[in-house]
Amino acid sequence: MNRRNFFTSFLKEFSQREVLAAGLGEYSAPLDRTKAYHLLRRLSFAPTLAQTEQLIGKTAREAIEMLLGDGTTPLPGAPGAWVDTATENPEGADIYTSNEIKAKWDSNFKNLQSWWAELMRSETSVLKEKLTLFWSGHLTSEFNADGAYTIPQLLYKQNQLLRASSLGNFKKLIVDITLDGAMLSYLGGDLNSKGKPNENYAREVMELFTTGIGWYTEGDIQQAARVLTGWRASKFSDEPSPNGMYNTYFLPAAHDTDAKQFMGTTIAARDVDTNTEFLVKRDEVQKLIDILFKERAAQIAKFISRKFYTFFVYSNPSKSDETVINEVAEVFKSANFEIRPLLVKLLTSEHFFDEANVGVQIKTPAELIVGFARQLGVAVPDAAGALKSIEQELMDPPNVAGWTGHHSWISTKTYPLRTQLLRTMLASATDAQLVALVKQLPEYNDADKCTRALEEFFLPKSVSAARHTAYKATLLQNAPEYEWNSIISDGNSAAQRIRALIGAFLKAPDFHLC
Repeated sequence: MNRRNFFTSFLKEFSQREVLAAGLGEYSAPLDRTKAYHLLRRLSFAPTLAQTEQLIGKTAREAIEMLLGDGTTPLPGAPGAWVDTATENPEGADIYTSNEIKAKWDSNFKNLQSWWAELMRSETSVLKEKLTLFWSGHLTSEFNADGAYTIPQLLYKQNQLLRASSLGNFKKLIVDITLDGAMLSYLGGDLNSKGKPNENYAREVMELFTTGIGWYTEGDIQQAARVLTGWRASKFSDEPSPNGMYNTYFLPAAHDTDAKQFMGTTIAARDVDTNTEFLVKRDEVQKLIDILFKERAAQIAKFISRKFYTFFVYSNPSKSDETVINEVAEVFKSANFEIRPLLVKLLTSEHFFDEANVGVQIKTPAELIVGFARQLGVAVPDAAGALKSIEQELMDPPNVAGWTGHHSWISTKTYPLRTQLLRTMLASATDAQLVALVKQLPEYNDADKCTRALEEFFLPKSVSAARHTAYKATLLQNAPEYEWNSIISDGNSAAQRIRALIGAFLKAPDFHLC
């Protein structure tokens, strides 16, 4: 079979599913190990054995409420002092100075990516980093868009905003992201001025961030752009920073004070006295978003519910999934766009736990690389470079629409690279780490049960009897089963066999699924 046919076969065989009958009724059975693994594969980057043990025996609702937490988790510390350090503007500088400034940005950006990848790997608050990744792929900003930079200091602040708001109110998040410095910089909002409106963000906030295509007019875009004139992001050491470095501020002279008509509602004109940062934010920016969410509530709820569905349940929903998405959308709308009720409804449902939804998602590069490192207990080697090589460069998606995902994660280019990165991480694990991992498993001293437990831990679905037999033979390496108990007591000998077995898993196409 040639390589192209292999990938066609891979995608058809391993990432398609049966039509589901289960709906949004709550999954009531206590979670067993398999269901706990499924939940953690979707809500974190990979299950750990310790977290899995915490979920076994709980109901789906108990598990989800525990994983969502109470919202009091503090934000992580900064990746370095550079996040608060002023940077020069390379425009107008000589070529050497300009290149030096941009090289520093590149270095800080890689540091930022590695910092985030480590948060994903070591997360103690399950779902927080997965949700931050979700929002980063939805409310996108690029670091380098065809030579136009969004400086890493602004991307760091945006990343923290998305993390802090990940389980809050979606409408409030849209208000906040509208005036976020990275977003202003990325979509030209800081060039949006009276008489010369920049329509980029006004278009994307509807087309890509809230309603989807078809629920607004060109006139709506034009009027929204006028509402959003005058906002700037403090970026450089030689520019104004009235609210502090890297914070957004308002420039009254650049704001269009005339009346606007958005989706049939008037946003009143203002005079010099009312053309202030506080009043324009409250009476124009907030009102703009209020109108959008009032007039297009159903469309926004459906669009965002579909986004959550494709991210957490299945990337290519069929017609039979539309009923579930519509029901989730009603929950979202009824909850006044609070994110938590949407997630609780979706992730505690019989639909989510249906066997047809298990092991059918192609792992994103972050899930694959960070998740494997998480399971092994090793660091992610060159996280920035590793994820870039397999086409998920954190905080630098290919365009404003984010990553396409689904089948696009696997190609003739990325599949060999994905496998090589996994092998490199496996090689980095020490013998002691591998033996310690296995000794966390129940009945690890029984060769058959140990093999089965490792299959369940690393692969999303039960394997055939023939594969199980082959995997067990890889673990035993011609030794009789009864010798495994003594082998596992010998660290060096056991580690070599465990490494061989995990290496065999890496060759399986379904290792790339969750």
